[in-house]
Amino acid sequence: MKDGESIESGMITKSVEKAQKKVESLHFESRKHLLEYDDVSNEQRKVIYRFRNELLQKDFDMSERIIENREVSVNSLLNRSQIFPNDLPENYDINGLLAFIKEEYLLDMGESLINKTYNEIYDLLLSVMKNEYEQKFANTSKEMRNELERIIYLQVVDNAWREHLYSIDHLKTGIGLRGYNQKDPLVEYKKESYNLFLELVENIKIEAYRTLQIVQFSTQDVQQEEEKILSTLEHENEHIVLNHSGLEEEILDKKPARNELCPCGSGKKYKHCHGKSGPKRGLLAK
Repeated sequence: MKDGESIESGMITKSVEKAQKKVESLHFESRKHLLEYDDVSNEQRKVIYRFRNELLQKDFDMSERIIENREVSVNSLLNRSQIFPNDLPENYDINGLLAFIKEEYLLDMGESLINKTYNEIYDLLLSVMKNEYEQKFANTSKEMRNELERIIYLQVVDNAWREHLYSIDHLKTGIGLRGYNQKDPLVEYKKESYNLFLELVENIKIEAYRTLQIVQFSTQDVQQEEEKILSTLEHENEHIVLNHSGLEEEILDKKPARNELCPCGSGKKYKHCHGKSGPKRGLLAK
């Protein structure tokens, strides 16, 4: 057939239409699956952003949130130390619990947790953490305290959400292989992503409270701080003046040649600037 000549055949036309329908249906299914996967992440995004918008409001009260996060943090410490309510006190890993508390919350409990029941350990940890937390913010106004808590909480939420998105993308990459095990990849993705989201919420609560528990604030008087800064600046100015005078003495002691550039920075030769002689007399006078 010549170039540009159309193919007129009913069988070929029907075959092409069938192929196009199959390709379009495959693309439709692919886009549909992508939307279903994105819907899962979108629901989680709505929850996080709704809470984040609440944190951005200056009148948002953080007191109840801090109390809840303190309890979650204590429960996490006990679970990681293999200390459970129905277990015998002889089986408690008190040394491991004390190491976690000292390492992560900078609290030295000494031997106060030895030979105590689960409820006694739980109540004592809550009491000590609360006292340390309240003492830290004792010299801070309620407005400033709430502002600091919101800012630190926002930073923790943003960092944790960013890491969660990386985990979700990694999960989405390999979830299709679950189909070889006669499992629906979408159902498995929903289960795994939900578990990751629960871990995200718990990690945010623990990390936010841990950061607030260990952060240190300066209690130095503002006026003293200003005087210190002013004295530092005056000392630096004196040092600059001394260095400048020493530079002038060095320039005066080291006399340049007449055809060299003048050290004053004018760009002229020394003989036409600071090395210029006065009115000539005698035979050289005009």
